[in-house]
Amino acid sequence: MSRLDVRVKTRLPASVYFLSGVDQREETVTVNELSLSGALIEGLSFEIKEPITISPKFPNLGKIELFAEVVRANNSRAAVRFYYPDRTIIPMLWDYLLEALSSQEGCPYCGHNNGAGGKSCGKCGNYLDFKDAAYLDRHFVNTFTARIKGRQNRLESEHLQRIISFIDTELLNIQGQSPDREFVGTSPALLDVFSMIRKVARTDMSVLILGESGTGKELTAAAIHERSERKRKPFIAVNCAAIPEGLLEAELFGYEKGAFTGAYATKLGKFEIADGGTLFLDEIGDLSPGLQAKLLRFLEDRTVEKVGAKSGRKVDVRIVAATNCDLNGMIEKGSFRHDLFFRLNAFTIKLPPLRERGEDPVLLAKYFLKKIGLAGKSSLKGFSEAALRAIREYSWPGNVRELINKVRRGAVMAGGEFIEPCDMELDRQTITIGKEPTTFSDKVSEAKKDLVLEALATSNFVIARAARVLRISRPSLYALMKKYEIKLPSQ
Repeated sequence: MSRLDVRVKTRLPASVYFLSGVDQREETVTVNELSLSGALIEGLSFEIKEPITISPKFPNLGKIELFAEVVRANNSRAAVRFYYPDRTIIPMLWDYLLEALSSQEGCPYCGHNNGAGGKSCGKCGNYLDFKDAAYLDRHFVNTFTARIKGRQNRLESEHLQRIISFIDTELLNIQGQSPDREFVGTSPALLDVFSMIRKVARTDMSVLILGESGTGKELTAAAIHERSERKRKPFIAVNCAAIPEGLLEAELFGYEKGAFTGAYATKLGKFEIADGGTLFLDEIGDLSPGLQAKLLRFLEDRTVEKVGAKSGRKVDVRIVAATNCDLNGMIEKGSFRHDLFFRLNAFTIKLPPLRERGEDPVLLAKYFLKKIGLAGKSSLKGFSEAALRAIREYSWPGNVRELINKVRRGAVMAGGEFIEPCDMELDRQTITIGKEPTTFSDKVSEAKKDLVLEALATSNFVIARAARVLRISRPSLYALMKKYEIKLPSQ
């Protein structure tokens, strides 16, 4: 019987992490055989029954962590099966396997000695052209059912519903939002973020997320929630900078009927609504001193006291906070409480700016162009080489948020088969000088143009939908498109 995935002989040093009682232990082992779905390891000092994290030390590759379960053990050796790796890890793992396959004789599926001479094995029939760029896609399609069956005995009805939902939203492109939809990239800095998210999500610690505007702080908070034991409870996000200071306390903590003029009924605050789940406080550096003190009291006793209430109520909420401010500098100036900082700073995740993520801007640009869905509905094929070069060279001060808007603009403005730098306003003048509107009127016009472009892209370029998004009439939208020289893509 042939294996599900190709397996290669190797001698990779690796670390294995697992829980023993309440303590985390580490073992140094050797990976003797490796595939996309599992490994054979040697060097364990005692039997492990719990799920493990295995971190092989690949030559010339960054740090890779694989979550696995032990399916068979004998003395110091164990066969482990990987839980499905992150999409960023599979290509890296495959690159290593592909290099090892070049020196291996016979079929790596069934071991048949005469099977490696052609495109397919003469015994098991598996496709063996590993250099085919479409091999991995073809392989996963062919083995999808077998992978599901291998996990079927552990699936409950709720799991099956989630699988069906995933197929609908991700594979069939039915509208839906995934909490990690913008986590695309292979840079070491981003892989470290992935690793920290996975580790802290399983705890109940408060998390402080630091990063520039547009780096994905709310996305990170949602990913932590989605991977935690609280994932079936609410995830509530509050932008502390977007709500006037006088209203923010009532918004967070709620109020009793009659607490102030206009309080005609008791209202639950965000803390109570998020009970059992996660509360994400964005722009935490903009909290007033009074609200900082009230938040500190909550973190100490987990009690919420509504505005106008005589007593508090205990709630079970995990706090994830984020800011793009220099909190240490604010503490020195006295504008942020150091004791609150220490409470929030139980675990810190610092998000790298896009300019420090290597080739990730190009990967993200291709990913978002595909998400827009325009490439398959018009003559547009993708980005020109000049556009890809411009994406690499641009400093991306607005990070991922800016990149998304540039890609949307490029999809609308492209006049041929490929998006050019000028379509995204990434021509040489923009890159070197950072062309900005110089007058107030110019800035207003640029903002209006960007709003129209974004509304068109998010509405699949249907004029009626875009007009509803902008809350204007269709003639008004046509007038704006004419004014800003915006044309619909050719169908």
